[in-house]
Amino acid sequence: MRDKILVFGGTTEGRLFAKRLAELDIPHVVSVATEYGKTIEEENGEDSLLVGRMDSGAIAELIRSGEFAAVVDATHPYAVKASEEIRGACEKESFTYLRLVRKDAGLLPDKSEVTYVDDVDEAAKALEKREGNILLLTGSRDLKEIVDGISDRSRVFVRIIPDVTSIEKCLEAGLSGRQIIAMQGPFSVEMNEALIREIGAAVILTKDSGKTGGFGEKILAACNCGIEAIVIRNPEKTDKCDEGLGSEEVLNRVLEILGKEPLEEKRKAITLGGVGPGDERYYTAEMAAALKEADIVFGAKSVLERLGNTNTPMIDMYEGDKICDHLDKHPEYKTPLVVYSGDISLCSGARKAAGIFKERGYEVRKISGISSVSLFAGRIGVSLEEATVISNHGRECDVAGYVGRNEKTIVLAGNAEQAIETAGKMPEGCRVIFGCELGSSREKIAEYGTEGFSESDITGKVLLYIENPAAAEWKLIPAIRDSEITRGDVPMTKEEVRCISVRKLELRRNSVLWDVGAGTGSISLEAAMTDPTVKVFSVEKNPEAIDLLKKNREKFCLENMEIVEGAAPQALLDLQKPSHVFVGGSSGNLKEIIEACLGGTKVRFVVNCITLETLGKTMEVIKELGGSETEVVQISAARFKEVGSYHMADGINPVFVITFEI
Repeated sequence: MRDKILVFGGTTEGRLFAKRLAELDIPHVVSVATEYGKTIEEENGEDSLLVGRMDSGAIAELIRSGEFAAVVDATHPYAVKASEEIRGACEKESFTYLRLVRKDAGLLPDKSEVTYVDDVDEAAKALEKREGNILLLTGSRDLKEIVDGISDRSRVFVRIIPDVTSIEKCLEAGLSGRQIIAMQGPFSVEMNEALIREIGAAVILTKDSGKTGGFGEKILAACNCGIEAIVIRNPEKTDKCDEGLGSEEVLNRVLEILGKEPLEEKRKAITLGGVGPGDERYYTAEMAAALKEADIVFGAKSVLERLGNTNTPMIDMYEGDKICDHLDKHPEYKTPLVVYSGDISLCSGARKAAGIFKERGYEVRKISGISSVSLFAGRIGVSLEEATVISNHGRECDVAGYVGRNEKTIVLAGNAEQAIETAGKMPEGCRVIFGCELGSSREKIAEYGTEGFSESDITGKVLLYIENPAAAEWKLIPAIRDSEITRGDVPMTKEEVRCISVRKLELRRNSVLWDVGAGTGSISLEAAMTDPTVKVFSVEKNPEAIDLLKKNREKFCLENMEIVEGAAPQALLDLQKPSHVFVGGSSGNLKEIIEACLGGTKVRFVVNCITLETLGKTMEVIKELGGSETEVVQISAARFKEVGSYHMADGINPVFVITFEI
C-alpha cells in the first residue's frame, strides 16, 4: 500500500518537515547520506531512517517497492548532484517528485560588502586575490578544491560539522590544528563575530544557504566586523526549474496525494507587553486587558513577581527560542503573553525575541507600556524632548562623553554600584540626580553631593539624570588649543598640524584608534572627543609623558581614552585590533608597529614626519607592506607674535602628514 512519504533529508528544513508529518500521523521514511546525519535525526526524535548515499538506480528500486506515495527532496540547495539523482529516478519511474526549498535569508544589512561568485573555482580565485586570513563557512564538501586555489594555506581557517569524515577532508586539503574549527550549529551573529575576531579574518566565504543555513547571521557578522563576504550563489536561484515549493505547499500536496483534507491556514499569535516600571499602578489599560486574556505568561522572575497572585500559569522564561519550544510542547495554550519591565520599545529584550517569534511563524502583537525614563522625567520635572537618553546597562558606554556635549542626559545604569561610580566621574559643575526602584514602594529620588545624601540609599534599579550647563560651550568641531593641554618638556603635535592629522584619520562611529607615541596626548584627546563611541588607546613609553596623559585625560573627562604604558610594538600585542592608527613617534620601529596593527580589518594610518630621512623610510615601508591610497601632505605654518609695535613670524617646523591604508 502506497501510504508512506520518502523524504531525502539531512537538512534543517528536512527535519522540520518530517516532524510535521509525524504530528499529522503520516507514515514516512527519512533518507540521509551519512552516519552523522543519522545521529542528528535520531537526536531530533526520528526513528524511521535509511542511511547511505544512493544513485538514481537505487532510488528507483526503492520507489518500485510499492510502499511510497511520493518523494520529497529536502536535500541541501547546493547538493545539486543528489537532487539530480532523486529527480532522475522519479522521472524514470513516472513518480511524484516534490522539491522542498528553504526560505530566503531575507533582507541583508545595507552596509555589507558582499561579492557573489558562481562556483567554488571562482570563489578560490577571488580569495587568492584577497589579503589577510580567510574563514571558510562552506563546510567540507568542496574544501580541497577551494584550498588548492589558495597559494598560502596558512591563512585559511574552516568551520565544519564535528564528524570524522569532515575532519579527514580538512586534513586531505592540507589544513590542521587551529585551522580546523569543528562545531555544531546553528550559529548566532554574536558567535560568528567572535570567531571572525578570534582568527583575525579579513574575508569570509559562505554559500547563499538561506534562513535555516544561517546565511543572514554570517553576512551580518561580517558587516559588523567590517570585513568582506564572498558568497557562492544558490544554484536553485539561477536554475530555470520552477518546481520548488515551500514547506506548507509541499505538505498540502502530500495531503492531496494521500486523499486527506488540506491544512487550514491559521497563524499562531503571541503578545509582548511592557508592564511599566513598578506595580499594577503603571499598567496601561491595554496591558491590564492582555493579562486577563492570557492563558500563560512568560517573563523574568523579577518581572513576574510584580504581577501578584493570579490563576494564570507563569513561567520564568524570556528567551524567544525557549518560549517557542515550550509552546510547541504545549499546543493547548492559545493566548501566550511575554512580559517585560518598562516600555518594550526602549532598551528591552523584546526586540530580539520578537524577531525569533516571527521566524517561528508567530503573529506578534506589541504593547509598549510606560518606561522608567518617562516616570523619572516626570518625577524631577524634566522635559524628555530636551534630554538625551543613553543606556549603560549591559553595554559599554562613555557616559562622560555624552554628558560633555549634552546639557541634560538620562542614563539607564547597570546597577547601583555602577551608577554611583558614574556620578563620581562627572565633570565639575554637573548636577546628578538618582532615581531608584521607580514605581515601587521602595522608590527614592536623591541628588548626589547634597546634604543628607548617602550612597547606601542608592539600591536596586537606578536611573541617573545629569545636568551639565558647560555643555552649551561644547565645540561642534572638537578642537583643543595648545594652551589648554597640560604639558611639560614632552614633544606635542602642534594645533595646526593636529587639525590636519585628525581630519586625515577619517574616524567613524565605533572606530578603534591606536595613538602610538602619544606624548602629551594631543591627538588622543581630540580623537576621543569626536564621538563617545570612538575607543582610543594612547601608547607611550616615557614616564613623564604617561603622567601628562593621565592628567589630560582627567582634565577633559575622557572615559573612552585608555593609556597603555610601554614601547611599541611590544605594548601593542594584547590590544584590541585597530581600525585607525596615528604614529607620532616610532623610535625606528615603524615597520614592526605597522605589522602589529594588521590581522583584522583594513586599517587607516596617519604618520607624521619631520625629516626627509624619516619620510623616505616611511615610504619604503609602505611599499614593502603593500599599502594603498597613499597620500603625502606637507604642512608649513607660522604664528605671529607681538614684538614691540610689530608682529613677527614664529615659524612651526614643516611636517609631512602621510596617509595610507593596509
